[in-house]
Amino acid sequence: MSFVISLLVVLHLLCWAISLGLWVAAIRTKQPQKGMAHAAGGALVLGIIMMGLSMAMGTDSHLWFTLKLVIALVVTAFSFVAINRREETPAVIWYGIPTAIVLNVIIAVFGIGR
Repeated sequence: MSFVISLLVVLHLLCWAISLGLWVAAIRTKQPQKGMAHAAGGALVLGIIMMGLSMAMGTDSHLWFTLKLVIALVVTAFSFVAINRREETPAVIWYGIPTAIVLNVIIAVFGIGR
């Protein structure tokens, strides 16, 4: 089971990296590609799967899971809004995407809330 969770963690972080990379590629023009939102959604789904597996194994980190889940939902929603609005995306949403991604990874790496 440890291998499965490790594999899911790698895929989860790759999804965040793809989403952040596509945001950086679109920073000048504010013309994000649909892959940015899909990668954020993939990270969200993988995170929910890992959360379920960890809780089934008896992990007691509900605050940590809740923080990461809320941040992942924000990134995914912001990404889809940016895809739909293109150049008219408000700055709060546009710059909230990378901020929330980095915050989510920091929470995961340093175990804030465990």
